[in-house]
Amino acid sequence: MISCNILGITIAAFITSTLAAYSSNGVNVMYYWGQNSAGGSNTQGSLVSYCQSGQVDVIILSFLNKFNMGGLPEINLASACEQTFFPNTNLLHCPTVGSDIKTCQSNGVKVLLSLGGAAGSYGFSSDSEGQTFAETIWNLFGGGTSDTRPFDDAVIDGIDLDIEGGSSTGYAAFVTALRSKGHFLIGAAPQCPFPDAILGSVIDAVGLDFVNVQFYNNVCSVASGSSFNFDVWNDWAKNKSPNKNIKVMLTVPGSSTAAGSGYASIAELGPIVSSVISQYSSFGGVSVWDASQAWNNNGFHSELYSIVHGSSAALGQAARKTPFPNTSSITTTSLATASSALFPLLYAGRSCSSQSKVSCTSTGSYTICNYGKWVTAPCPPGVICLSSAQSNNTDLTVSAQFFITSFAGGSFKAIINARRTTLTPFEKMKTIEFTVPDHVRLSQCNLGKIEQVGRSVRIRLKDHPNMAFVLNLSGNVSSDAFVAPDPSSWRFS
Repeated sequence: MISCNILGITIAAFITSTLAAYSSNGVNVMYYWGQNSAGGSNTQGSLVSYCQSGQVDVIILSFLNKFNMGGLPEINLASACEQTFFPNTNLLHCPTVGSDIKTCQSNGVKVLLSLGGAAGSYGFSSDSEGQTFAETIWNLFGGGTSDTRPFDDAVIDGIDLDIEGGSSTGYAAFVTALRSKGHFLIGAAPQCPFPDAILGSVIDAVGLDFVNVQFYNNVCSVASGSSFNFDVWNDWAKNKSPNKNIKVMLTVPGSSTAAGSGYASIAELGPIVSSVISQYSSFGGVSVWDASQAWNNNGFHSELYSIVHGSSAALGQAARKTPFPNTSSITTTSLATASSALFPLLYAGRSCSSQSKVSCTSTGSYTICNYGKWVTAPCPPGVICLSSAQSNNTDLTVSAQFFITSFAGGSFKAIINARRTTLTPFEKMKTIEFTVPDHVRLSQCNLGKIEQVGRSVRIRLKDHPNMAFVLNLSGNVSSDAFVAPDPSSWRFS
């Protein structure tokens, strides 16, 4: 009896491991790996340990975070590869990761490299720089040749553009040039507010294989109820994307500590995945930030894999889903920020001319201009719609979004999601200043110190130099209604 049980467990484990592999015709589960965002000394396993788990189809190495135009780029894989630089460079040499990449690929798991991330310094000043950088990426990580290949002779399967800050200049040219080199899976990781402040024009201009839409740290997160906007992204995929077969990935935090807001437990995520997969043919699976978080979250990773592939099988996805193709944009207005202005009721279905403009209605709902028509939806419980305005920074170098995540009993929690829109990252020491109404008092933030004198608020942050950051705030309101900070008063320095 004991022997039978042991044999049964062994066989079950073997079957599970052989099932995990990238599918060009169905759904996939992707994990970002490398940054060990869980933060513990043993919270991130080796690359190969995830590939052999039977619960990963695609691994995204995170990150190549410095472009260093005119020289060699830099990668950062946290503790997975440290202090082993090529001579006289800042480019890491990671032979163990290279060996793991080849093992992953032999198991059917695709390995991509993510460019960008919140921390770092990157971007292009021209299309020609984007084209030149495509050659660099191909020679260092793809099918080209170089004396300074970080992963030796291992060849990655593609790239992911996680461009959190900077401008959109040059990225379409980069993708086009990289496509000309050979077959690469190429995707991007826009944030869920549509269109993305930086990548919006890029993904409109060139055909990508997938978008890892970040459904967290924003009001449209997977945990936001009726504000969840996968439908908007599906509509874009089917009607505006140059590649009408592009896959929209549901990108989520792997645990409650993986993001400032937007985490959904596996019990909450299951019905959402089932609903999305049944409604939207663009659905390509789930991506997770990141592996270290998910693997330390009480079986999140194993249950997620079963949910995604189980839902796909139950609905006959292999028969109806469009495949990941072998295919192979430009500056947008800044993301909406909070305003205290009142907007008239905008009826659903009425004509509009400013694509993707977001406004609040007098009933507390929000409305989006979607291909010439206003689309209106109610805010989820505890979330208040704040009226929209253009970028709050006078020099237009920051795109920032302020939104409420909870409001009850006179207390509120809020998020500031700030992104640099120039090639210069935020410095280590940052200051945010803005004006709030008389009845609003801020008390705490996760990254720094709040100073408030009357209506004037100053937040001093000490963080790494970065292209983007998410700030969690809390405070109190001595009123029955929350009025947002004045957008014209915002300053970042």
